[in-house]
Amino acid sequence: MSTGELSEARRKTVAVGPGVCHALGLMMLVITEWVRADLKDATSMASHGYLKGMIEFAGSLADTDWYKPAVDLYDNVSFGEPRAALWAAVFMALVVRLNRYGPQEAQRLLSWVAAAYCLLATLALLPYLAAPGAGVILVLALSGGVVNVATR
Repeated sequence: MSTGELSEARRKTVAVGPGVCHALGLMMLVITEWVRADLKDATSMASHGYLKGMIEFAGSLADTDWYKPAVDLYDNVSFGEPRAALWAAVFMALVVRLNRYGPQEAQRLLSWVAAAYCLLATLALLPYLAAPGAGVILVLALSGGVVNVATR
């Protein structure tokens, strides 16, 4: 492999890194907004079977050493507005990906900041993955598709 081919391969590898995190962030945004809307219109919390799975998953994560610090960091980094911060991170990621003519260094920085926040949000919001069950694969595939289409 020539030097040019190697640097092109590295560039493509780096370009994939934040995209995966952006797709995860978009997936978590879709799931959390769906749960929020579903519970808002609920007359009885007991009527939602996925809540038990979410609570059990959150309980099992609470027994780990890494989950509580991740949630605390997520709360601190989002300035008390985790929902708005996740919206902003996903929106920022998509805008950077759609902007073909923006300054590359600034866009790269914004992309990595959004990716880091999306990854942190995904870790902190893991119990929400119990809500869609196996449908999480479909939501992730659709999120990955949106991020891929938005990529310049």
